[in-house]
Amino acid sequence: MEQQIKELEIKPNKLAFQVAAGFSVYTIVLIFLFKFLGIDVQEENVPVVTKIMSAVLSYLPYVLAILFAQIRHRNELGGYITFGRAFSTGFRVSATAGMFIGLLMILYYKVLDPAALDHILDIAIEKASETAGDSAKAIRSVKAMGAYMPVMIGFGAAITYTIYGIIISVVGAAVNKRIAPVKFD
Repeated sequence: MEQQIKELEIKPNKLAFQVAAGFSVYTIVLIFLFKFLGIDVQEENVPVVTKIMSAVLSYLPYVLAILFAQIRHRNELGGYITFGRAFSTGFRVSATAGMFIGLLMILYYKVLDPAALDHILDIAIEKASETAGDSAKAIRSVKAMGAYMPVMIGFGAAITYTIYGIIISVVGAAVNKRIAPVKFD
């Protein structure tokens, strides 16, 4: 009964918001760091080590952020948490982080670094010219899509991080759940 009262009083919303905001800022800083170091994982001839490093630096902190939120919320509840509550905490982090990252991607490509968007469009034009027989038509198609590209990238990032977060939340909830012992008075 005491555990149920704690669960009603203590909500993971603030914690999830803080963790998601922190991870979102980390993601934008990581993008700028890669740009500063000249690492572009969108190029065709990127070494495998660079791709692996990029994936690890992008997704390992995300996994750790979700697990941190679940463990921290479990500690706030007195060391016990149900599977549903742990999943809910992780899902809130993933959905909020996905939304923040999506918005930051739009901001990044529209305001902070429009040259990065031009680089993506150049790569898309190059690939479209290779696959299509009419390169002028491919160039027109990609350029027409260019105005909407930041929104599509942001939406894709939001959905991707949310879906990965759901999977991580399920696994994390299964690992982190702790059922309070039943006390008989």
